[in-house]
Amino acid sequence: MASKEVRYDAYVQSCIDLFKRGKFDFIVEFDGKRHDKQDEALHILTDNIHTEILYGGAGGGAKSWTGCEWLTWSCLSYPLTKWFVGRNNIVDVRDSTFQTFRKVFLKYGLEENRDWFIRERRYILFSNGSRIDFLGLFFMPTDPEYKKLGSKEYTGGWIEEAGEVHFAAFDTLKSRVGRHRNDEYGLLSKLFITCNPQKNWLYDEFYAPSVNRTLKPNQAFIPALEEDNPFNEKGYRKALESISTKATRERLLLGIWDYDDNPNRLCSHEVIMYIFNNDFDEKSNIYYLTADVARFGSDRAIIVVWKGWQIVDFLIMNTSKTTDIQDAINHLRFKYRIIKDNCIADEDGVGGGVIDNCGIKGFKNGSSPFYGENYYNLQSQCGYKLAESINNYLVSFVCEISEKEKEILTGDLGELQTWKVDSDGKLRIKPKEEIKKSIGRSPDWRDVLLMRAYFDYAEDIPRGVTREN
Repeated sequence: MASKEVRYDAYVQSCIDLFKRGKFDFIVEFDGKRHDKQDEALHILTDNIHTEILYGGAGGGAKSWTGCEWLTWSCLSYPLTKWFVGRNNIVDVRDSTFQTFRKVFLKYGLEENRDWFIRERRYILFSNGSRIDFLGLFFMPTDPEYKKLGSKEYTGGWIEEAGEVHFAAFDTLKSRVGRHRNDEYGLLSKLFITCNPQKNWLYDEFYAPSVNRTLKPNQAFIPALEEDNPFNEKGYRKALESISTKATRERLLLGIWDYDDNPNRLCSHEVIMYIFNNDFDEKSNIYYLTADVARFGSDRAIIVVWKGWQIVDFLIMNTSKTTDIQDAINHLRFKYRIIKDNCIADEDGVGGGVIDNCGIKGFKNGSSPFYGENYYNLQSQCGYKLAESINNYLVSFVCEISEKEKEILTGDLGELQTWKVDSDGKLRIKPKEEIKKSIGRSPDWRDVLLMRAYFDYAEDIPRGVTREN
């Protein structure tokens, strides 16, 4: 046993020696295949030139694997150094990124041959004293400058899925790396960033300057496609090819940064994604219920329970009788003790019967807007109000929602767009009929969410005035 441990220690030490000399064959070679993009990234991550490195492109480009390889061998090579891996939500670091770390550890036998690391809920501690912290980088309106990161000092670090991370997090973390034993080991400050194409600060800071050849000398951009990675599972490319949404397909399959986007959108994709990770403290104790009613599968019926602007519960009914929808509304209303005046359902179509039988408010999309607002109709007025609330980080999910429903909801809110201004100059949103042409379905999530804005207007309206005449 002792000789086996000695041989294994010698193997790890030989890998460490190669890593410190900038030789990465032990990392990138597998069954005679060589991943050139990963090799390029590792050389840049260990050079004495670049401090900000973006590795971005299509899905399957080995971005996560590269980050885990780099941090693992950096920790093994330089005792007592301190690193981080951050994502918008720390749960994703623990449940997703750490699983890739484990695959890397298993590849080199780090778990089987020696207790090289201790994994806690917020870090990985190596036996030589090096450490990788897990960071949650979600944006909090109460801390817009990420002062919570201001006291941390790291040797280097990695922002994963950076398309979901606010620019201020990146801007702050740049000042937190290069501050822990870098001089002792002669290590340059390094901030590694991985992402899929995203039209936000990543586009402005890295992609556009790369195209225009104006990247700063300390910056590097490494584009990567699924086809660059020979280690992907055989079905992975087929899964990417099956994506039906044009913009998502261009981003994840083709790695296109200038994917089809619409300037008429009222909310950016980035800010829509914060709905699922928003951590703000909802001060309101008032509950509401909104319902988009459908019958026998023509559209889905969705019922949403709100606490202020937080979504605390929802129910989706794919094929339902109106009586089933009524029972569901009443069940949720009694469960959360919501008064009838704080419940509203789409009154168009079959919704009228549900409203009458439940004794709740009705929402008529084409009716006049509330007083004092220059909108085409009530639906447009509430659509703009919903967009305002999303852009101000008020809307959030505190209940569980599946990845499939996230994708549907994100697509629906992407269709929350300004539409043709009529001769009176009134604001309107893209009609449902036009949305169906774009995405091939009804925007049920958009409709049920915008109805929440009705109550903000109803509560703020001057007494005795209901609608514009």
